[in-house]
Amino acid sequence: MITTLHIENYVLIDLLDIEFQRGLNIITGETGAGKSILLGAIGMLLGGRTDSSAVKNGASNCVIEAQFEVAGYNLQPLFQEYDLEYDDTLTVRRVITAQGKSRSYINELPVTLAQLKSIGERLIDIHSQHQTLLLGDGGFQMDVVDCVAKNDALLAEYRDLMASVRDLRARHAAAVEELGRARRDEEFMRYQYEQLAEAKLKAGEKEELEAQEAVMANATQIKEALWESCSLLDGESDACVLTSLRRAEGLLQSISQHSAVAASLSERISSAYYELKDISEELTSLDEEISADPSELERLQARLDTIYTLERKHHVEGVEPLIELRDSLAAKLALIDGSDDSINELAAQLDAQTQKALEVASKLSQKRSAALPGIRKNILSQLSQLGMEGARLEIELVPGNELLSNGIDTIEFMFCANKGGKLERIAKVASGGEMSRLMLSLKSLMASHRSLPTIIFDEIDTGVSGSVADKMGEIMERLSGGKQIINITHLPQVAAKGAHHFYVYKSDKNGVTVTVIRKLSDQERVDKIAEMLSASRITEAARKQAKELLGMGE
Repeated sequence: MITTLHIENYVLIDLLDIEFQRGLNIITGETGAGKSILLGAIGMLLGGRTDSSAVKNGASNCVIEAQFEVAGYNLQPLFQEYDLEYDDTLTVRRVITAQGKSRSYINELPVTLAQLKSIGERLIDIHSQHQTLLLGDGGFQMDVVDCVAKNDALLAEYRDLMASVRDLRARHAAAVEELGRARRDEEFMRYQYEQLAEAKLKAGEKEELEAQEAVMANATQIKEALWESCSLLDGESDACVLTSLRRAEGLLQSISQHSAVAASLSERISSAYYELKDISEELTSLDEEISADPSELERLQARLDTIYTLERKHHVEGVEPLIELRDSLAAKLALIDGSDDSINELAAQLDAQTQKALEVASKLSQKRSAALPGIRKNILSQLSQLGMEGARLEIELVPGNELLSNGIDTIEFMFCANKGGKLERIAKVASGGEMSRLMLSLKSLMASHRSLPTIIFDEIDTGVSGSVADKMGEIMERLSGGKQIINITHLPQVAAKGAHHFYVYKSDKNGVTVTVIRKLSDQERVDKIAEMLSASRITEAARKQAKELLGMGE
């Protein structure tokens, strides 16, 4: 349950701190005093939409924070899923900036909006006035039935299966579409692939061929230069370099016993001799390797022409991009060749998951059908207590063959408020007061089957008065025995049933209108309920009636 609520700089609220209690908490106040603002703040705290208008004029941000006691409501698995630290006392805080951005925290740890909403749904059920329109909504009607039938686990299983079915459907459709596109281009892709595969390209081949072609195209000039270089180094002439070096080495060696410098120079010349001898041998080898064969040059140029042609055709530069294109085409063609098997496998998986979903949906249908008589009996009993003894309610649950978001069933609540009347869809036949009573009956039934710490009713008693209002108050009082109920009301009969009474009003603060809420004392409750009974002017008769409603003796 919610124990404390702190609101700062929210719309007309400057600073507000409230301590709520167990049982039935009543909130009353004049029209426009800010009761809806309070409800809006709580909704925003639990993940509702935000915008800059939420922030009080002139403030940089607004803060909404609440503490909850949640022991016994099995929230630990959800906190474990979100990797959040669990405690029986939760602190939830949301900060909204003047630019409309927000940050959310649970137990001082930042959380995403989706996480905040998910946890918030387990803390408070807020019934605002416009939600009475949900009575005619099939989703809400099915939620009532599933709540009583205790279908939470089956619904979770079904939704997981449907997520898998939707994923497989999308993958199957995408694969079929991709195959269609691929087959339209298959002939051209095969032509391109075969041309590239026939070329037998190798990485780095182009650069190597270009180097070889450059040598062979200039082979005569290169060989002449190599031959002449070899002749200068190690030719038959006595004037060649190596012969001259060998002669100089001998001369210096002959005087080395007389000159240490000559001996050193002789060794250096010897080293130079062998280095140049090695160079000469490499020049000879290179000369022998170079071919001036025109047919080999023609072969190299033809190979390069093949590569250049492929580069121009595919708008790339280099052999590597051509190899990548070839491999990509091979992969696409392999996909086409094996696509039928892949699509058939996806279809088989889709059929299997669809069948599992149908089986779970069938179980849901059976449990729903079994719950209908009890729902009908309970609702009619409560409506009878609320002055609608002649009301009739039938629930039409029709199983189909199509997998929907919550099973294969469609549902319709058929209602008639009076004896002898014709059963019609609820939204078509129920008046405002009748819908209020019906909604309270449904909410009461759901609350008795759902583990939820707090329920907030926002003027669910609209359109009723007198003894019916008194009975609605009794139902809410009875509900509050097992959980916390916060009820915003304008009816004194309902307000008197509360264990705790809060009053909302407007006040001027430094020339600015602000919304204030405070808990009423016993005597203040008498006055406020008397005021509600006598249309603002408190009379002794109204005060006496208020005491009677509150169960106070004279």
